Amino acid sequence: MAGTPAVHLHLIAYSDETWAQVQAPWLPLDNRSNPRPDWFEYWPVRQRLLQGDLDDDAFYGFFSPKFSSKTSLSPVQVQQFVARHADSADVLLFSPQPDMGAFFLNVFEQAETFDPGLIDAYNEFLQTLGRGAPLRHMVMDTRQVCFSNYFVARPAFWREWLQLNEALFKACEGPATALQQALTVATSYAGPHGGVQRKVFLQERAVSFLLATQPRWRAVPYDPFGMGWSVSRFRDHPQDAFISDALKRAYRDTGWPEYLSGFAATRQRFLAPVHPAA
Repeated sequence: MAGTPAVHLHLIAYSDETWAQVQAPWLPLDNRSNPRPDWFEYWPVRQRLLQGDLDDDAFYGFFSPKFSSKTSLSPVQVQQFVARHADSADVLLFSPQPDMGAFFLNVFEQAETFDPGLIDAYNEFLQTLGRGAPLRHMVMDTRQVCFSNYFVARPAFWREWLQLNEALFKACEGPATALQQALTVATSYAGPHGGVQRKVFLQERAVSFLLATQPRWRAVPYDPFGMGWSVSRFRDHPQDAFISDALKRAYRDTGWPEYLSGFAATRQRFLAPVHPAA
């Protein structure tokens, strides 16, 4: 690609205070009216993507106000990383909580630990689209793991992401079916308006699902191990996290079962229920 592509980084503003705090090179994404707080970041990102008019040669990212505190990254660092890998990547990942990615087979198994029933609900949803996948057995390493929608991508990927999440949006906004209820059940994660609905955590995992099931997307992760770790006991075992991710990466690259057996043995000590800090 000739030249360096533009990198548009949007910071979502939920109030006049956060709007005033948006400084270049951040671009403000106005959600001060916040008409659908139940969808969290998806609502303002959805509104922006539905407008279209994206430059197909550029990269775009849409982040919550907590991005820098969770990742320890400035927007300039994000832009520099994207520019460095622009010729070899469609998606750049800036995902914190590396222990939450390393010690689980995938982001769905991780979510299921805190919200039993999530995998069955998403499996049923995917089957309605003809996109069923083995969510309980899918292996993801740092090249597919992404939390909080902390990624930057070309418009082609954003369109694929929007198509999948719009199907989820339609299922959640539609008639009160058993599937709709399973997708919108309140979780134990407390938000400003009570328990955050399951749909929020499913929507956030669309990027990982696409990267794991559609190999045409080239993804490059920023080293997550220097970012904020989770508040669970997993954070006390960084060396095991490094090993676990490396074994999953090796398994994905080779398909050799010994690597997956090694991963299972490494994480065996962590199989007791996880209790997030209050």
